[in-house]
Amino acid sequence: MEDSTVTKLEALITIMDYGLRNVLSKVFSRSNMPLLLLTHGYGSAKSTIYDILGYGGPKKIVSLSIQTKNMSHFILRQLQKEINFGKPGTGIACTISLSSINRVLLKTLQESEKHMQMGSEGKMTAAAKEPYHLIIAIVNTGHFEQVMEAAKAAGATGGTLVHARGLGSKEAVKYLGITIQPEKDLVLILAPKNKRHAIMESITREAGLNTPGKGICFSLPVNYAVGVDALLENND
Repeated sequence: MEDSTVTKLEALITIMDYGLRNVLSKVFSRSNMPLLLLTHGYGSAKSTIYDILGYGGPKKIVSLSIQTKNMSHFILRQLQKEINFGKPGTGIACTISLSSINRVLLKTLQESEKHMQMGSEGKMTAAAKEPYHLIIAIVNTGHFEQVMEAAKAAGATGGTLVHARGLGSKEAVKYLGITIQPEKDLVLILAPKNKRHAIMESITREAGLNTPGKGICFSLPVNYAVGVDALLENND
């Protein structure tokens, strides 16, 4: 593994309305990103909210990419040119620092940065006004709504569901007392730093290891986030 002290590396995560998938793909394609994963997700807002905003439904397009810090900022600027992140329900994008990656990927990213025509476009438009963390909760399938109810009770404004599969081990049964079921709900919640502990405690209390949800959760500090000031609030 290679330390990224010299070349600063980031993971760029975007969660967009599914109707923007072609715009997202266009930006990524012309940037020639060396590593990009795309999947489908589902938002937590009620269908009536999407009807009011003019969106077709809660379906989301979720992306995860890895690049240098310069590349991630360039791509974020491109996304901000194409997408109005100030409109509620459009989507969010955030970056998270990486400590190390394998040597081959690092060299690939360094070469990509050399050939990427980033130019000099100035700074990105204003990001979130306060530090954010990305909370990731993993629970048994079917417990997404329970996680979101707990999260919103503690101050979260929304979240995204991604279906996943789990692989268990004897250690998980021995030390955690759980059997890792194949089908899992992966819940992504972008929350202000000062609310993350309360949100995670609420999720653990309602859908933690001692509940049918058998969930775990953790958080990652976010370097830069856009779209969070226009997150959909889904209060009853």
